[in-house]
Amino acid sequence: MRHVLLIVCALTMGLCGCGGSPSPPPAPTQAQAEVPAAKRPPDTRRIHALIVGIDRYRHSDAHQAGAVFSDLHGAAGDALRFKQALAELYGVDVDVPAGGACDSSNAKTTTLTDDCATRARILQSLEQRITSLRAGDTLLFYFAGHGSRYRDDEARDQDTGYNGTILPTDARNPDGSPGDIFDVELKALKDRATAQGLYFVSVFDSCNSATATRAGAAGQSRSAPALTVASPPAPVAAPAGGNGYWVHLAAAQDGEEAQETGGGAVGARAGVFTTALIDTLNMPGMRDATFGDLIHEVRLRVAARGHAAQTPSAEGALTAAMGARSRTAVLYDVAHAGMTTTLEAGTTGGITTGSRFALYASQADAIAHRAQVATGSVSSVDSTAATLALDAAPQGALPARLVAEEIAHFLPGDALAVAIDLPAGPARDAAEAALRATGFAAESVTGAIRLVAATEDASAVALRADDGTLLAASLGRPEDPAFGERLTDALRKVARVQQLLALRTSGAGDNAADPFPVAACIAADGYRPTACPPLQDGGVRRIGMGQQITATVINKGARPAYVYVLAIDPYNAVDLVLPKPGEFDQPLPPNQPYRRSGMSFDVPGAYRFVVLASARPIRADAFQQSGTGTRDLATCTSPLERLLCASSEGRRDAGVAAIGDWSAQVATVLTTPEDVP
Repeated sequence: MRHVLLIVCALTMGLCGCGGSPSPPPAPTQAQAEVPAAKRPPDTRRIHALIVGIDRYRHSDAHQAGAVFSDLHGAAGDALRFKQALAELYGVDVDVPAGGACDSSNAKTTTLTDDCATRARILQSLEQRITSLRAGDTLLFYFAGHGSRYRDDEARDQDTGYNGTILPTDARNPDGSPGDIFDVELKALKDRATAQGLYFVSVFDSCNSATATRAGAAGQSRSAPALTVASPPAPVAAPAGGNGYWVHLAAAQDGEEAQETGGGAVGARAGVFTTALIDTLNMPGMRDATFGDLIHEVRLRVAARGHAAQTPSAEGALTAAMGARSRTAVLYDVAHAGMTTTLEAGTTGGITTGSRFALYASQADAIAHRAQVATGSVSSVDSTAATLALDAAPQGALPARLVAEEIAHFLPGDALAVAIDLPAGPARDAAEAALRATGFAAESVTGAIRLVAATEDASAVALRADDGTLLAASLGRPEDPAFGERLTDALRKVARVQQLLALRTSGAGDNAADPFPVAACIAADGYRPTACPPLQDGGVRRIGMGQQITATVINKGARPAYVYVLAIDPYNAVDLVLPKPGEFDQPLPPNQPYRRSGMSFDVPGAYRFVVLASARPIRADAFQQSGTGTRDLATCTSPLERLLCASSEGRRDAGVAAIGDWSAQVATVLTTPEDVP
């Protein structure tokens, strides 16, 4: 039985709630709700929206004797102001309610306020929009109103241990009928949208605190009653992935209050977050900014207004812009003060001394590769930060906050020892020259990696481990002009995997001594988080190709930790498993599990899982890379596997000392073609 405790005000999965309004705002005039077409920018972004704002609840203490949550003050006004901004800034042809109606739609937008914003109508509106839109369209869901969160002691989907709901106007009926809209329902809709190639953007001006307040006049509490239910409703299964993306912007993080102040342009009060977001969008150039740049500016504006306890949050494809495609990019924050430029990432994010970076004033500039303000190289690096030496003195003062993208990753000249098992002749000479040209691999007869003749074409070259494990089936002929690039790319991926594995500070047997001890379990679905199945013969876990797997980590330390899990497949591809793609980093409290389920292996072989725990957020996603190609089924036999398998025996990697503010461990899973009982 799943135990779920509902407490008003929520977030999760990227969907939170709580917030809003009591006395109804004045009805908007047509001039307030509609922008003349002549003043709109061209509508080229194909933005569609569902706008929801709820001030009055059917079962609040104003309408239901004994209720312990109140109507709100400014949520409906916030919704109308945000809709007006869509028309002014993006040229969206927004709907105009007739005669104060609370339900209005046109081809582009639907607006639901107060009594019309029921659970059924909100879900129906989202369903209709998803069904009718086509790939490349943006579906924006704005919500202002009460929200809630529930503790899920079974699934543990979130770092905080809570999942969330939003409260439509008919929520919390004393008769027990469904009222709250659960995050799992919204996630299923989001997955359907992105699988269809839509850009799903949710914006919630609502709190995410246990008190569920969106602090208004006299600090009135906006909490709904605590509620215990058997389980959230089971949503219809929806595919994940696809060519779309999703983004969520929220007014506050967990444990914080989203606030509102007087003087809204529409309504008696206005949400601090919505006001800051609209003001940001109206800044020169910010209409085209990335979501990452938007949330940074919104945070600054919220703090500048004295609301330091409220930190707006964002997750998802933050390198995308409103109505525009996301580009895969790993961007780093840079702090510049005086003569010192500090990259806010270190060895735990794959940063190496000598690597080069380009600096930009914003994420949008970095993604477009425009308006570069400086370049520099890493002069020194520690576990979580690096110092950049700029190539030249910048023209004018640099802003205090910059964004950097790596343009050249440096590996030391002896990073890899490679043996060349080819007969003397032009092919071998060309292979030797290509190896030297990598700059980080050196020829050695004792090298653990070997260049050998490819099986299917003796004139081509393959990459193998010294035990015969195939790492790259064919790199082509050494005389081929592209051979050098293929070789460098394949060896670089091997070197990057070794760099990641070298972070290991502990094995499964000794992690209790680490500053951030974490218990990790990678196993077939169905086990309890506190009872990981024992390892099989050989000190590794065996899982069949057809089995679903779950990755679970439990913070065994005495303080919160940021936890990351990276998976290395048999081809040296590296993927970030936890946090889930696009999920916002949050510290994992002591003794709390965090998991990701529903995964599976696509090829047989040895998979390695690196678990990092840190006092500060790190850019673990920087290690992600595609793989090198097919390989044979093997485990604990090549040098890389031996390094991994040593961890299951509780041995510390020689040369890697325990570090005071982070730790890392490694586990190996062998995937077999058949299911393992």
